[in-house]
Amino acid sequence: MSTDILQIDQLLTVGGFLAALVAVLMLVQANRSKISGRIAKGRRMQLAEVTALGPDARAMLLSVDGTEFLVVTTKRQAPVITELPAQTKTPVIATVAA
Repeated sequence: MSTDILQIDQLLTVGGFLAALVAVLMLVQANRSKISGRIAKGRRMQLAEVTALGPDARAMLLSVDGTEFLVVTTKRQAPVITELPAQTKTPVIATVAA
């Protein structure tokens, strides 16, 4: 009669499961952009960025049906929502006169 608490087959099962989890984690991290694109497909509203402006204020960049909005929220006040102008496809090049 064996009184071992852990048997080798139990250790191998747990080790194999942990190895599979790590492999899935690495696969997801390597294909993050493809996966997020598929998940977000069909959504009308997307949160692009969130930035803390201070201890009580945040700025969020929100895209709704291709239109971008800047949303600034603070505690105990209503959020301020500003529609941003559409971005142009041509790059803007600044020149400096000497």
